[in-house]
Amino acid sequence: MNSLRTAAASRPLLAAMVTRPVGLASVMIARRPTTAVVAPRRLGPGLGLAVRTKTTKSAIHLQMNAKKKADAIAEREREMERRMEEAKVLGERLYLWNHIQANHVLWSTTKELRANKSLRQVQFTGKKNTLIKIRKDYWRPMATIQFPEGEGEAGLSVYQKLVELKKRHELEWDDGGDEAKRLLNLTKKERGRELNDQKGNTVADMAFVLGGGGKGNKVARNFEEIREWREKISDDMKKRKELEKELEELEENKMKLEDTQREVQRKVKDVTEEEGEEDGEGEGGGEDMEVKETKKIAKVKKQIEEVKKQIQELQPLEEPVPVLHKVRVFWANELDHHFAESWPDNVEHVLGLPEDDWTNEDLEKMIANQERLVDLHAVLAEKKLAKREEKAKLKEQRAAKKAKKMQPFLPTPEGETGWKSRPRAPKPFTGKAPKWAKEGL
Repeated sequence: MNSLRTAAASRPLLAAMVTRPVGLASVMIARRPTTAVVAPRRLGPGLGLAVRTKTTKSAIHLQMNAKKKADAIAEREREMERRMEEAKVLGERLYLWNHIQANHVLWSTTKELRANKSLRQVQFTGKKNTLIKIRKDYWRPMATIQFPEGEGEAGLSVYQKLVELKKRHELEWDDGGDEAKRLLNLTKKERGRELNDQKGNTVADMAFVLGGGGKGNKVARNFEEIREWREKISDDMKKRKELEKELEELEENKMKLEDTQREVQRKVKDVTEEEGEEDGEGEGGGEDMEVKETKKIAKVKKQIEEVKKQIQELQPLEEPVPVLHKVRVFWANELDHHFAESWPDNVEHVLGLPEDDWTNEDLEKMIANQERLVDLHAVLAEKKLAKREEKAKLKEQRAAKKAKKMQPFLPTPEGETGWKSRPRAPKPFTGKAPKWAKEGL
């Protein structure tokens, strides 16, 4: 009955759609936006249009989406706050990492070793000797440099110089010295291993840079005063060179004028001796020339004195004594700081890494895992070596067996030049008989 009623109710609408096609659009527009007209289908004995209500999002779904958006915004704000806090203290601590196998070293401004930034410090030292990825289970914290609070700028300056010195050690080793000759005599693989081991050089660089070494090092509190002094010295040196060049030119001019004066005096004397007392006019002209040359020489001498006075005024200023920041260096191993010959007075050495970065339990767990990894690598290396020796032994056995088989074909010890034929047993016939054998030919 329900299907009949639905069909009966839908017949006028279907008739309107058939007779007036434009009416469908008007009917669909007149409906509410929450409903839609679908294709006609057979409902029982008659035809009709089924009306289906659109599914709308409930209030619960809207609340869940709003909560997700709010959580994402809050997480983004927390991340921005964390980065801002890190930026405030960036450079106050520098972290030195050491590779447990190859003695690679990497510098970091955070206590997490980030691969995308750390790989920028890796230089090419040979094929299959260069790091292509950072595995955190191979790296161990070696040292931490602590600067005073609020002196992150000095820490970043030290970080930049230490990274540059490490790069120069790895790339500028061929300076023609004894060490360079020793490295050149090694194989490529051995040389790459030597260049990768920068542990000792890095510790020596730390002592140099923390002592104020390097141009533009901000570890000194009076950095601006030192920079101004260096700029003043640079300007004075340029001015001194210009004055020295001018002084040389004046000295040469003075020597030429003196030569000219002597020539004039000689000519005047010769003329006086030849003409005698009667030629007073020529003598007066010579005296005028001599007076002119004398005035020129006096003028040049005055200029020379002025230039010398200006050079004396450019005496080098006393270099200001750098006042260095107090720095603390935390060492995981107390023997590592002995790689440097000496340390400046502003550096304090502390055994053990900072507890707010790594607890003793974390370090013990890390070291235990790494030692287990090293033991595993040793076992794998032994297995690899045993396998290689076994392959070499099998190769020798095969060569001996081959030589034994070839012995009958070699010349006899009596010196015969012919070759012995090796007797071979006839092979049994296992194939099918040929066609001619079957035909009896």
